[in-house]
Amino acid sequence: MLHAATAFLAKNSYSAPLANTTQELSPAKIRQSIADLVEQNRLSDADLLSHEALQRFPQSEDILVIRALVTQVRHDWPAASAALEKLIELQGHATQAMTWGQWVRVLRCMGDDVRAMAVVTQGLATHPHDPQLQQEFNALQQVGVRPVLKAA
Repeated sequence: MLHAATAFLAKNSYSAPLANTTQELSPAKIRQSIADLVEQNRLSDADLLSHEALQRFPQSEDILVIRALVTQVRHDWPAASAALEKLIELQGHATQAMTWGQWVRVLRCMGDDVRAMAVVTQGLATHPHDPQLQQEFNALQQVGVRPVLKAA
């Protein structure tokens, strides 16, 4: 139950409403507190809180989105990839092109261009005209990565 987060939040005046144990810690409120921490350049605290929040709310889009953003800012590519993969799994066909594009960029930062190509191809399947995804696809092709063709 986010005990550390509740204690942490209790120490910060901006999050006093969240620290009240009689008030439910909602994913939206936690997301806002994490965004406040990022704005204050308290990235370690934002990372800790987003990690704990994800343990409590593993199916929350709010938490997955903010976790992905915090880990990208911290250049924690494996954690960012995991959060984005889980978010896309949760959203399914409703996943926005921007989310697909973020995951592609994270994978490229990790040096996993082959997987990035597979992901951008998936994203283009539902967003065939998205300029960012098309640009990533073309950039990957220019460095010699080819899409994997599935056998029928």
